Amino acid sequence: MHQIRYFLAVARTLNFTRAAEQCNVTQPSLTRSIQKLETELGGLLLHRERQHTHLTELGRLMLPHLERTFTAAQAAQDLARDVSKGEMAPLRIGLSETISSKTLIGLLEGLKAFVSGFELTLAQLPNKDLINRALDGSFDLIFLSDTQELPDRMRSWILFRETFRLIMPADHSLASLALVPISALAGLDIVAPIDCPDLERFKTFCASSNIDLRCRHKVHGADQLQRLVSSGFGCGFLPANMPLIEGLVARDLAESDTVRQVVVAIVAGRPFATATDACLRLARSRDWVTETARAAAPHAMTA
Repeated sequence: MHQIRYFLAVARTLNFTRAAEQCNVTQPSLTRSIQKLETELGGLLLHRERQHTHLTELGRLMLPHLERTFTAAQAAQDLARDVSKGEMAPLRIGLSETISSKTLIGLLEGLKAFVSGFELTLAQLPNKDLINRALDGSFDLIFLSDTQELPDRMRSWILFRETFRLIMPADHSLASLALVPISALAGLDIVAPIDCPDLERFKTFCASSNIDLRCRHKVHGADQLQRLVSSGFGCGFLPANMPLIEGLVARDLAESDTVRQVVVAIVAGRPFATATDACLRLARSRDWVTETARAAAPHAMTA
């Protein structure tokens, strides 16, 4: 980076002496550093003719790239300094598509108030993508269902349990029932989330009652699922804590005890930053029963 800084100074001043003064180094030291950079890049960057210095063709081509490299390096140094001083505490959270982001609002508000310099990145993705991106370092923490099998490298903690409900338009024939019998699912068109272990477990449960779920339409995410259900494509299944869009209702299933556990997971052995440690501690100590009830408050549970 010193070599790049010295080259940029000469490119700006077109004078080795003034560039050395600006960089607070001797002129021979500046010259040697630029020569090393030229060796690494495989050609001359500067022509020096007595009192006249100018960029070579390679120098002109490399100048914008080296400027961007130097700027990025300075930004990285500033970021590292802010983090080490506690002035910045970034946290990258991955959230399953089948978990409402509203469920985490209370937790995130607590972190914002508790952690100085808190900076949040929140992404909602399919479970497998969450796990892969956590393993490659893109996420510090992920929230997902315990039905998703985790690699040995990951460790998880259970936060809360929730049931699944059948969702449908308010004018659907089953909406008049307080509890929907499993037998009523036979022949229904189902809008199903793609790659959802929770649904696969429920399909197995239905099969044990000789009911074959007809998952005719496949979607990514709860929003797409609700939009198709609202448009008459069929019924769907969503966790009890998922808020519903206007025009939909949710009904419990009479014979089903389909319950999943929502967990927070990390990559084992990876050192914790301040915000990650605080988030994990708060998540594990939080009253999730109250929190999930608040998140589900807008549910359209009446006919």
